[in-house]
Amino acid sequence: MSHKIYAPNIHLFAFHLRNVSSSDSQADRDYDSKLLWHKCHDIFAKFQIQQTLDLREVAEGSRIALLNGATKENILLPLEGKLSLNNDKKITITGQACPLQIYDSYALGLNIRIPERENNQKTEDVDLTVFNDFNPDQCFLPSYINSSLGQILLLTAWLPQKEQQDSHLWKEIADQCVQNFLGENDQDNCPPLYQEGQLFDSPIFEYGIPDKSQDYGQIFVWLFLGEEVNGNYGARADENFCLFYQNFIDLFFYRQKVIRAYQISREVYSDAYQGYQEIKQIINETTGHRLEACATTQTKDKTTDHRLEACATTQSQDKTTDHRLEACATTQSQDNQRSLSEAELLDFKKKLRILPKLDLNYSDWLRQLESYSLTMKINAHNYSEKLQQVKEKLPKDEDLSFLSVFEHKISPTYQEQIQINLSYFGHSSALLDKAISSIRGIVEIEQAERDRALEKALRDKEEADRAREKKLERWITSVGIGLAVSSISSQSDAKQPLEAILIELDLKGFLNCPKAEDQPCLSYSVVFVLFHILIGVAVGVGVGAIAVFAAFILDRIIHCWSKLSAKGVGSREQGAGNRE
Repeated sequence: MSHKIYAPNIHLFAFHLRNVSSSDSQADRDYDSKLLWHKCHDIFAKFQIQQTLDLREVAEGSRIALLNGATKENILLPLEGKLSLNNDKKITITGQACPLQIYDSYALGLNIRIPERENNQKTEDVDLTVFNDFNPDQCFLPSYINSSLGQILLLTAWLPQKEQQDSHLWKEIADQCVQNFLGENDQDNCPPLYQEGQLFDSPIFEYGIPDKSQDYGQIFVWLFLGEEVNGNYGARADENFCLFYQNFIDLFFYRQKVIRAYQISREVYSDAYQGYQEIKQIINETTGHRLEACATTQTKDKTTDHRLEACATTQSQDKTTDHRLEACATTQSQDNQRSLSEAELLDFKKKLRILPKLDLNYSDWLRQLESYSLTMKINAHNYSEKLQQVKEKLPKDEDLSFLSVFEHKISPTYQEQIQINLSYFGHSSALLDKAISSIRGIVEIEQAERDRALEKALRDKEEADRAREKKLERWITSVGIGLAVSSISSQSDAKQPLEAILIELDLKGFLNCPKAEDQPCLSYSVVFVLFHILIGVAVGVGVGAIAVFAAFILDRIIHCWSKLSAKGVGSREQGAGNRE
């Protein structure tokens, strides 16, 4: 069933940051701070509107009208154009544009409507399908505007007296307004109804889930109820909307700031959760390497083991992993029977390089969540203050509960969700710090063990080298002494006792010694030379043996003296302790 409406209006409230975050260098280069004004002129062209936005440059940080020549009483640019209908008929449309700067952002309030009167005559009622003509090329949708802070669309229309009397038709009419505006034949493809209520005694409907990034964004349909007096319609809703138009711009601005902050926080949450999973995997790999000694204990409790496998989803399992990390460090410090292989040690060192970077990213994600939480709190507070200003100008019994839903339900839900995220990830951050400490402890212990083993090997080698050097020195000394003795013996001219003994023993004359007056017997032949050498060797060996024996005796004396000295010091300390 098709319904008629009177004086339909399209209100676009779009918001765009003047500048994006300085940390995003790529976005800085591509960011179009004048996007709203460009899109506004594109829409003007589609409706044959000849007026243009003549804007002034202002410093950031204040709420100010941007039209050149704007005054406090007049900050709107009147518009006039043509609306092309499906039957190729063109009708006159009017409207207004309100470009603003609100602190760090630009705001555009754009209205296009079929006027209530033309040439002092009431305009005709039109079919609901006219809303499709109001949106050529989907030019009012977020997919076309693409503003950084999003937008809100408000469709308003007067209901004829017949439709005003039947409240059951209001939602049906609102649904058809949205369906025609979006050009959808199937209602299932349209945004769902989020809430409905009354505002200034007229029904109002909100479509679309606020925190979802959808192609259609947030669409409100406000159906004015009123009476015709002397050819003019009058309704409190229309009057108050015009009266508080600037307040509505501010309310929608603060609302969008909260919603957009929450939407971006969901992206940050996704990044943080992905990083958390990566950290969790590294921790589990680490505990898998070093908790082999603890594995039998853990497998005794299948429920606990199941929680360990699913530890990425609950904080209680984070605590279990926390205990595993502590057990890992304890196991490493108490049980070093199985040392890390070279590959394992290199893998642990690699993790020590990766984890601090993940920790830095993780901390940045937490900082961003806290920042968006603060942004939401500030703008939710501003929304409440602005709504309170509106209430103060209205009768005390005025029902603004439809606008208060965002203040009391939507915004607190978003803020609570971020606090839950911060609490969850905050515990995980502490877990990450403990993981880094545990892995570093494992690596340091293993490295210390290896260093001690290497030091012992070097010390043993050094002692062996010293022992070889001493043996070589003793051998050289013995040989030197032997050669010296042999030389002295062979060069002696006097008749030596040994020579006399040899001559007496040689009764048969085998030695064939010359006469005593010629030369000594021991220097007469090769045999005698060898005899002298043997004497030197015997003396050298004897001296060497004596030196070895003397060194041994001296070492034992030093060792015993050290033990006696240590006992003496211990006795004195014990005596001093008893006296104390």
